[in-house]
Amino acid sequence: MKLVMNASPYRLEQGCELGFGPSAYDRMAEVILAFHEQGQDILFSYTNWDSELDPHKAHMIEEAARNFHSDAVSDPELEISQRVKEVLLNHYAPERDPNHNSVLMDQLFAYFREVPYDELNEELLQKIGSAVHSMQTVYTLEDCKEDTQAFVKSRLVDTNTTWLLPYERPGYLKNIMWYRVNTKEEILQSFELNDWWFSCVIVNPHTPVGQYAFFLNYTEEHGEERDGMVLYISTNTPDYFKESIVPRLKIVLGDSLEIVE
Repeated sequence: MKLVMNASPYRLEQGCELGFGPSAYDRMAEVILAFHEQGQDILFSYTNWDSELDPHKAHMIEEAARNFHSDAVSDPELEISQRVKEVLLNHYAPERDPNHNSVLMDQLFAYFREVPYDELNEELLQKIGSAVHSMQTVYTLEDCKEDTQAFVKSRLVDTNTTWLLPYERPGYLKNIMWYRVNTKEEILQSFELNDWWFSCVIVNPHTPVGQYAFFLNYTEEHGEERDGMVLYISTNTPDYFKESIVPRLKIVLGDSLEIVE
């Protein structure tokens, strides 16, 4: 595990040494808290996207239809399958009531899976792809489960369009919600309900997020130089980071941490 300090932003290259997914939650929460001083806020971001402006939407709909046809879509509760059955019935027999034609829907579903993809009606594939895509894709907080919505809204500090990531702001950005999670328990809950690939700022209360003490962006990269999880660290106080935060990271991560200056 490397903390690369001769780059901007700094990089904490973890690979998979802390685990992946839930197995990494506890240690990552401790890493975040190492940047936090008493009296400061830890604000996580939740990004809302405009589905109508998504330039990838048409391709994603096509892929959703193709993947569902090949049974490559996770559907443990069969909710997506039920929706596709309703689409099939509406396409082939729009006068039929889905509540009283389950046998016919099952037959149409079996037929859909048996026929080669390229031989299926394009309009039908568009309908199925749209249905699957809408059930798989989260564009806004309102698309999430109620407990996730409640968690974010109850801790909401600000909503804006401030873009802190190093690449150009996507044109279909709607807004970003910044919510407070100042304790380890809240951070862990955010990982569980939202996403463990996170962006957050460490900032003084009532201060715009762009005036952060630290901006942390946790993501996954694969390539010749890096493979696995990376935490990008941006700060306007590099001396403070080196003198105060790095020693804390050494305590949290132990002897596995290598410093590259």
